Amino acid sequence: MNLLRLLQLIEKKSFNRLILGASVSALSTTGILALVTYAAQKIDFTKEKFVDLPIAGLFVVCVIIYIISDSQMIARFAADIEQAIDYLRMQLINRLRHADLWKLENFGQSRLFGSITQSCKIISSNSHYLAMASRSVILTVTILLYIATVSLFTFFLLTFLLIAAAAVYYRLGLSVEKCQADLASDESKLFECVSDLLDGFKEQRLSSAHSRALGDDFGKLSTHTVTTRSELHRQSWSQFVFGETMVHVMLGLVVFIVPIYSPAVTKELVKISAAILFMIAPIFGLMQSLTVLRAAKAAANSMMELEEELKALEEQASDSEHDTIPENFSVIRMANIEFSFPSQSGESSFTMGPLNVEIKRGEIIFVTGGNGSGKSTFIKLLTGLYHPVRGILKIDNRVISFDMLSNYRALIAPVFSDFHLFSQLYGIEKIDKLAAEDLLNWMEMEHISGIKGNRFTRTNLSTGQRKRLALVAALLEAKPILVLDEWAADQDSIFRKKFYHELLPELQRRGLTIIAVTHDDRYFDAADRILHLEEGRITELLTNNREGL
Repeated sequence: MNLLRLLQLIEKKSFNRLILGASVSALSTTGILALVTYAAQKIDFTKEKFVDLPIAGLFVVCVIIYIISDSQMIARFAADIEQAIDYLRMQLINRLRHADLWKLENFGQSRLFGSITQSCKIISSNSHYLAMASRSVILTVTILLYIATVSLFTFFLLTFLLIAAAAVYYRLGLSVEKCQADLASDESKLFECVSDLLDGFKEQRLSSAHSRALGDDFGKLSTHTVTTRSELHRQSWSQFVFGETMVHVMLGLVVFIVPIYSPAVTKELVKISAAILFMIAPIFGLMQSLTVLRAAKAAANSMMELEEELKALEEQASDSEHDTIPENFSVIRMANIEFSFPSQSGESSFTMGPLNVEIKRGEIIFVTGGNGSGKSTFIKLLTGLYHPVRGILKIDNRVISFDMLSNYRALIAPVFSDFHLFSQLYGIEKIDKLAAEDLLNWMEMEHISGIKGNRFTRTNLSTGQRKRLALVAALLEAKPILVLDEWAADQDSIFRKKFYHELLPELQRRGLTIIAVTHDDRYFDAADRILHLEEGRITELLTNNREGL
């Protein structure tokens, strides 16, 4: 059970505290039961109306012990669970941070969001039910032991009945769990349908047939979800009614059956009945806890399974920083690098290479090519985000091994075509305010956004403006290599001209090596060299040679 595997992340002393607290709580509750029944019998026997002060004092002490032990047990265990969740959540995040890009791109993001956020929330909000379940089990056992001191026959009869009822209750629970899994699948399909509606809103508004079909599909899924959820409610309620019925059967056995086979018990029926009534609370508490813990179990399963899967995505030596690479390198070489995308059955795979490229420090290099020619893949190979199936990447005369990848990538500041603009400037320990203001002015963004602390003051902008902020962030990292993938595509014509004729020359003057993917052939004169890609093959063109483009 993966919920237990999650609990194994908790220190052993936490379990010891849980068992100790649950035991003290259960014993104090059983003490209350014993004192109440003893006092009631004494009053009935003596016919006295005064309060037995010693018994009343012990009763108050037991109540205080129960309050303290129960509240502290749940509070401490909840804190321990939070630490275990935090540990596993950080494990998932760290494995995700060090994942291989190619593997991650083919993994999908929906499960990642669900496991890292929603699953943690479910386990966290229901963690106290595990402590309640432990206390309920121990309290049920202690009450049974109290009954054993009154009547062994009743003790064995009730124990047998509880074990049999627990077995049936467990089998009913398996059916409920299956129904929950079906419901989760239905809700996932509903979420996908809603995502289609929002992401493709313009398309469905332009096509009535498309819109109706999407609505009909959602309606069918919604109806099926209602049916599944109704069945889940029915099965869950049937399980609860069964548990409640077993409590009634226990009372019936004690009152109507036990006296027939054990007449001596007749005098103790009040004690036994009172004990069973005291047992109702922990049994119902256990039933409620088990119902809620099913969701926690499913969430723990999701997190544990994801943790195992992310292990397979981890990049070899992804966080190693053994070998340093100087920023004043002379040349980067791609030597006979090849990369292939896996193909589906019956389809031919797209292959890049062999790529033999040399990039000198301080150069401005444009990468051109049509859609699907391999420009973005080339950039990912150059930056070390994709690993070639053959060939090597070198800086000066050193081969970039897995151990050197982290330091090699640290030389590169990118703005990808599918870039993400971080609101916070991560990784920049101290921001030079004057340099940041100059860059914002240079990008003509000083009146639109700013930097306060280590965050942009505004990021809900147009794509072109957000790309300018992304370039500001990249330049603030002060790295020697700048990679831009279709950066100017979303800029207006005036700023595009400024980018090619002012920004790039000035950045080159500052010593940056710039690799830019572009389609702007009218500005090819801004490059020192042009690398042209076509069907995964690369050729070099002169900056004044437009023919063949």
